[in-house]
Amino acid sequence: MKDDSRQFLPTALHIGIAEIDAQHASLFRHLAQLKALLIDDPALPVSHIEALLDELRVHFATEQHFAESRGFDFSHHAERHREMLAAVTKALGDVLNGQSDIFGVLRYVEYWFERHIAQEDRMLAQPG
Repeated sequence: MKDDSRQFLPTALHIGIAEIDAQHASLFRHLAQLKALLIDDPALPVSHIEALLDELRVHFATEQHFAESRGFDFSHHAERHREMLAAVTKALGDVLNGQSDIFGVLRYVEYWFERHIAQEDRMLAQPG
């Protein structure tokens, strides 16, 4: 099966690091697939929530490893990741408990990533 993730990451959000760009594209594809799935069946299985959270954790760990290997101070960036993951974990828990709308949470994740890539991830591509 051909990976079509690249179509989900606009060129303006490419930072020039192949592995990280691929993960960003995969995250946006994952969000699009979740929305499509939810249109057909609004009950979001726990396995899909866990998969999204796992993908976020892996991506954040990849960025941290890359930054540390280049000698960047990643503490502020890592804190942003921790804050986002905590907020999304709580929001997805609220969805499972019927206290929140999944589409709103998915829009938040998309918006957060667009802004985060444009404003913060670009530093990863800067010379060390």
